Amino acid sequence: MSVAGEKQKESIHPTFDKSIQIDFKAANITSDTGFLLIREVDGRFRLLERAASRIEDPRSAGHTDHSLLQLLRQRVYQVAAGYEDCNDADHLRVDPALRLALGKEHESGAGQSALSRFENNILAAGEGLKALEEGLSRSADILLRRRNKRRLIIDVDSTEDPVHGNQEGSAFNGYFEQVCYHPFFCFTSKGDLLSARLRPGNAHSADGVLDIIYLLVNRYRSWFKKFWLRGDAAFASTGLYEFCKTVASLTSFGFPATVA
Repeated sequence: MSVAGEKQKESIHPTFDKSIQIDFKAANITSDTGFLLIREVDGRFRLLERAASRIEDPRSAGHTDHSLLQLLRQRVYQVAAGYEDCNDADHLRVDPALRLALGKEHESGAGQSALSRFENNILAAGEGLKALEEGLSRSADILLRRRNKRRLIIDVDSTEDPVHGNQEGSAFNGYFEQVCYHPFFCFTSKGDLLSARLRPGNAHSADGVLDIIYLLVNRYRSWFKKFWLRGDAAFASTGLYEFCKTVASLTSFGFPATVA
């Protein structure tokens, strides 16, 4: 600012060091440069690009500011960076690192309302869920191919996801003593996510696990000579044991340990 109070438009070079330049332009500052790393990984393996290509866009082309791929990337990138709430998009949409990661350059990303419509009307539809699941499977395939093992250990477990409202599917779970969802996960022994399912809060720990295990074994039957299934006491059901016996006639499938 000048003595009179008007804005200074020209830059200042201190006389003691002319290489220093001081100007009065607003700087584009970000504390989330990790968006660029996420974009690099995504671009290398094209996981989200392939997922978006499988989703039909029901929107009018003349009334859209963001492509399906940009919306999918923004939602996934935000979650990966620790911004799970869609409301975070209202201030992140102008973040320079996120805009670069989305290929937006000088344009803003999507706000909360646009991302919420995308999640509820497109991703929540059948083809959207299938595309996300296939993207997850492809990411696991990349890791499994790199390790080149002969045995696949599948760790199964569930957890609680507390809710703070009347969300559809939420229910009181007596074990966790709270209203929640009760999602189920399959991991490799190295902690790589193979599959996941969002379930109602009052679902039993083993509900639906047999269907997921069946799909995983069929997917990786030609990759591995041996499969091991590991879970706690909640998964020691007759159906799983019978499945292990049935599959054992075609490949080695075991339930090596049940931990209470």
